[in-house]
Amino acid sequence: MSLSLRPKSPERIALSFGPDDDDPERIERTVILPPDFPYMELRALGKMLEAEGVFVPGYQPPPVGLCHPDAFIFEAQFENIQTILLPDRNIASRMAKIVAGEPMDETLRKIAAIKAFCHFLDIQIEPSIAFHELAQLQGNDAANLELVRFRDADNADPYPWLDLAFGDLNSLDPMGPKHSPEAHDLAFPLRRWRRNYIAALKIAELELSDLPNLDRMLALLSWMRDDFIIAGPAALLASIYFAPNSPPRKRLFKQLFSPNRLRAVDGVRNTAWDLTHLSEMVRRVNEANDSQIRLLFASFDKGLRTLAGLLFHVSADELSEARLVDAFVPWWSRAQAEQIAKSLTKLFADLNDTDRKQLQANSLVSIDEMIQLGEKWVLSAPGISG
Repeated sequence: MSLSLRPKSPERIALSFGPDDDDPERIERTVILPPDFPYMELRALGKMLEAEGVFVPGYQPPPVGLCHPDAFIFEAQFENIQTILLPDRNIASRMAKIVAGEPMDETLRKIAAIKAFCHFLDIQIEPSIAFHELAQLQGNDAANLELVRFRDADNADPYPWLDLAFGDLNSLDPMGPKHSPEAHDLAFPLRRWRRNYIAALKIAELELSDLPNLDRMLALLSWMRDDFIIAGPAALLASIYFAPNSPPRKRLFKQLFSPNRLRAVDGVRNTAWDLTHLSEMVRRVNEANDSQIRLLFASFDKGLRTLAGLLFHVSADELSEARLVDAFVPWWSRAQAEQIAKSLTKLFADLNDTDRKQLQANSLVSIDEMIQLGEKWVLSAPGISG
């Protein structure tokens, strides 16, 4: 995008909706947009964001397209639907960095595009657990300061951000925090993250083993059933990561084979946060089922978006073995996909089995001990130099 290619909206725009082929009896309805509403600019940003694949919807996108402004305007005006964007930590942090004066680059211009697009179309941006992740990495003070800056960015006048998205790098002056940081204990360990961390450590252990790809996957599912909990997002991540035909796999566990084994552990921790973001998204999507809330996940990480899409694909309807096979075939042979789907379906059917839950509740190994054992295994594994 550049200023020379920026479209210009007329001062007044009226949008008409319906009737259509799906509902010929629906009356025609019209929305008169506010004066100087940047409709054409938002259409251009929507095309860019959709081409980039930044958003993963937790719902079936409308025929007009996921990022077409008309979809959001119609749903908000006539169906009373509220769309909520849940960004990963990198997007939330970069929004905060823009208001703090971070030198602009193409990625930050895309962040500005997300901010402007969401603001004008009344899409709420909720950072979810993003700042819990930052607090674990940099401490509470850094996380609370960045949270204040994020709120400043979220509430800022959207017009300079629109200019910034189209290339006017001087449209936004850096500013100090408008409010003093609060003292939230964001570093407090999240129960869900600790369990996702254990699952990620187990996936790392199996990846570093000599087992064939399919055996690694089946061993993980057996371990979840007999010795841990049934962690759906982690199981589906493994179905991509262990697959023999899996282009996104390198992005899912960073530094796992590093000669510096502390970096390998950091990579596993990062994956655990990815899982926690996605499990929170799935929880919110399930809670919003049949409600007036729609949820979008946002990330520039292709592997993470692939996993999010898989999660929503297999959970959109009642889980079925055939649906899982179709989802796994791009990465596994059909025979392997069928075996994994059969095991996963059986595993999820035992999700609420009281006997299994009681055995896990009576486990002699605590959460802390499982983390210590998993970290010890990753630290002791040989890396690959060069």
